[in-house]
Amino acid sequence: MITALKTTPVNPDWDAKAYQQFSRLRQRPVNELLDRVELKHPTRIYDLGCGTGIATQVLAKRWPRAHLMGIDSSKQMLLEARCLPIKAQWKQCDLQTWQPEQPADLLFAAAVLHFIGDHEQLLPRLLGYLNPGGCLAAHMPDWRDAVWYQLMLDTLDDGGPDGKPLGTPQMREALAARPLLSLESYHRLLSPITRTLDIWETEQLQVVDGKSPIYDWIKVSALRSVMQALRDNEQARFIYHFMMRVHARYPHEPDGRTLFPFKRIFIVATV
Repeated sequence: MITALKTTPVNPDWDAKAYQQFSRLRQRPVNELLDRVELKHPTRIYDLGCGTGIATQVLAKRWPRAHLMGIDSSKQMLLEARCLPIKAQWKQCDLQTWQPEQPADLLFAAAVLHFIGDHEQLLPRLLGYLNPGGCLAAHMPDWRDAVWYQLMLDTLDDGGPDGKPLGTPQMREALAARPLLSLESYHRLLSPITRTLDIWETEQLQVVDGKSPIYDWIKVSALRSVMQALRDNEQARFIYHFMMRVHARYPHEPDGRTLFPFKRIFIVATV
């Protein structure tokens, strides 16, 4: 029998309030990425996948005279972002089909492009939306070798009754594929069509608070697609078995906090 866990259920839609729970840690890679952007006075900036506006606020502060627009697919996230006391416009649309009304000087994409597959097509297309001298700046969580991500895949493989899989084979195959390329592959893809290119990867040891902070972090991002693909009874089984594995692999420290190593890929490309 599956016992209910004391965790907040995964919302199949974006949960703006829950996403803000770790806003300080989510802003840190935004700052790191912007430190490498050398544009002086960009006129038109698009914040792709702006969410609740964590990065949009930083962009507005650095370039207060720029025409700034936040783009996101989630109505709930944009409702939160529209409450910010900054000069910005907001637009709800799917980034997979989005095109700017006018060419951009800066396309800023914080923790969003890893949700969109086929980077060999996506990134050159985004670069094509830039003015000469314009910049694409992106950071993406690198889940390829993350322990929690492998635990998620393992749970989908054997978390059903009698150790059977959960969800469809197509869903499990798609999650196992992971769309990110290697750093070398990004360089080979982008260097022929850019003037300058800076690519790097970091691993931050995030120290997080809460009873189930790993779950709380990923339930608003990576687990959304899992929950959307599972039936209600499968969701309960998945959460139970996944949480058992996560708590065993990421135990609380003596001070009650949890150590959560987190890798990210950064790209700053100027055309």
